Amino acid sequence: MTTKLNLSDALSYGFDRITTRGGAILLVVYALFQLAMQVSVQSLFSRVLADVFPDEKSSQLYPLAVDLPIAVSAGVTALLVLVGAVIGVVTIRALYAGINDVPTADHTRRLARTAGVTVIVSVVTFVAVLVGTAFLIFPGIFLAVSLVFATVVVIIEDAGVIESLERSWELSSGHRFRLLVLGVIIGAGGGLVRLAFGIVGVFAPVVGELATTVTSGVLSLFGAAVLVGAYRQLAGDREPRSPSEW
Repeated sequence: MTTKLNLSDALSYGFDRITTRGGAILLVVYALFQLAMQVSVQSLFSRVLADVFPDEKSSQLYPLAVDLPIAVSAGVTALLVLVGAVIGVVTIRALYAGINDVPTADHTRRLARTAGVTVIVSVVTFVAVLVGTAFLIFPGIFLAVSLVFATVVVIIEDAGVIESLERSWELSSGHRFRLLVLGVIIGAGGGLVRLAFGIVGVFAPVVGELATTVTSGVLSLFGAAVLVGAYRQLAGDREPRSPSEW
């Protein structure tokens, strides 16, 4: 008999993981990383906008931007993308098992290879969803739900590109509607929080942007924890295994 995805269990798993000692450390890491990424990206876009439209003021559009050459901000942004992939690998493994001991050798095993495959799978998934969305939106949503576990499979199961896509399709089969609902719940909650800080940003752009950026980091970690919780259910691995059993 096929196990049905329990949404409340997945959400509870996510909440339980981020409220641990290790979860608190990861929350700080995610918030700081998100802040660094926003400063870098906004600095890049601000300089590009200033070069293309010299008379336009970009301070309101990019309140966290700092005055950096395009080459520097572009290089820092590219580096942060790679750092983000590494952080993502360690985070998913910690959320899966051993979160209060992060980082351990098990969290960082085959790190470069796994981060590289994760980036490739993320790009493949993004392109597939983008193409699917071009066809009346529904195929894009279907693909997004079907491939939602692809990166988790790479990180937890040490799968390759094709194997991770096939495995995600298998795990989501029969649970796609519930996974969609789970995504809507997380997305709607995050949207409401960002809307509230967006209103603050109208009156205090820097404060609003800082609050939105930090919150985005927190929500990203929570979403990852919920995804791992859903993966555990569907993979038939409800109880955390010790690192030696990985």
